[in-house]
Amino acid sequence: MTSGSARRDTIADAAIDVFIRYGFKKTSMDDLARAADISRQGLYLHFKTKEELFVAAVERMVSAVCTATRAAFDRTDLDVRQRILGAFEACQAPGVGAAVHGNFEELLSAAATLNCPLAGRIEQVLADGIEQVLADSGAADRWRSAGLSARDLADHLHATSFGLKHKVSSIDEYRAGLNTAVTIVLDGGTTAEQE
Repeated sequence: MTSGSARRDTIADAAIDVFIRYGFKKTSMDDLARAADISRQGLYLHFKTKEELFVAAVERMVSAVCTATRAAFDRTDLDVRQRILGAFEACQAPGVGAAVHGNFEELLSAAATLNCPLAGRIEQVLADGIEQVLADSGAADRWRSAGLSARDLADHLHATSFGLKHKVSSIDEYRAGLNTAVTIVLDGGTTAEQE
């Protein structure tokens, strides 16, 4: 038999895809119950409101994304480019799907209204990880003469990712655009005198 806490987690995990597909406003408790393979009455035993379930789903998603992002940065078997791209994939790819469905902004708004850390914690883990990888690898050193720090580069890559996430219509387009941005940061920064 599944414990109450484990069942709540299972329901919250199932709810994530429903909220991404339909948005917060259009998602009904019936939709959420179906996705979790539970009756509507059973759903109310675990979550009193759609808002409570949304907060739980966001918390589960944020934790999972942060864990996957950190794991990508920790992949010492991969080169710097692959680690950064892997971290972006783990961190931002779910938002590409939501943006494609047109519900991303509404989900962010709902999260902000309900005081969910949908973006803040994830963005912090991503930016801190990129900064660390760029500094540790020496990639940021090439930009020092231009007055740019590892944090500046990390913030730029994050902003590029955010823009791509809202502009592209597929995950493949997102990957291609982000690969270009990472290539510029990793391979650029040298001056003509150094060449």
